[in-house]
Amino acid sequence: MPTLPGKPDIAFTKIRLAVFVDGDFWHGWMFEDWQMKLAPYWRDKIGRNMDRDAKNDTKLAELGWTVLRLWEHEIEADLAGCIARIESIADSLKKSLPAL
Repeated sequence: MPTLPGKPDIAFTKIRLAVFVDGDFWHGWMFEDWQMKLAPYWRDKIGRNMDRDAKNDTKLAELGWTVLRLWEHEIEADLAGCIARIESIADSLKKSLPAL
């Protein structure tokens, strides 16, 4: 498998689907609501993580990949729903593949 920008947690190479599991704190879930409670070091660190994520998403899109990002709290609250989202996107992408 080629090295992909951002190192997805799961990569479905045939359909070019990259799935990332993002930790709420480290990737800035609702960051604007709580960032001022953090020391400047952590605000900068998480801000850089968010910028890096956006750049990697753009790079993957330019390479023809679909990106799905799942938040930690989403998986904890509704694992079956997250799996269904992956399956739905995967099924859609499979339909767009050329016939062999």
